[in-house]
Amino acid sequence: MPTLSSLPANQVAPHERLDAFVVAREIVAFVALHRGRLRGLPGEAGAQLERAAVSAMLNVAEAAGRQAARDRQRVFAIARGEACETAAALDVAVLFGALTADQAAPARALLDRLTRMLSRLSRRW
Repeated sequence: MPTLSSLPANQVAPHERLDAFVVAREIVAFVALHRGRLRGLPGEAGAQLERAAVSAMLNVAEAAGRQAARDRQRVFAIARGEACETAAALDVAVLFGALTADQAAPARALLDRLTRMLSRLSRRW
């Protein structure tokens, strides 16, 4: 079975060409890497961090597949909301000591970048 990296460029899914998807995938990878530390946060904040990060990534992919410009804008805006929720849940993880501010800093930078991209995409398309 071929992997995505072995497929010709014309067989790559539309969302995989978007920088926003690549950044969202990096955020999900960060959350997955630190998953063990996030368990047990109050209010299920660790699980919510996972859900919001995954939802942001999946909504970017969904938006890229939409045909109508207004529909793409709406789904990119939803992805932006999920990215903001991910940032807030990451703050909870830091406040409760599951991660240090230094450990969370790379994800915060990615989330800042992603929300800026999604702000533009939700207005542009």
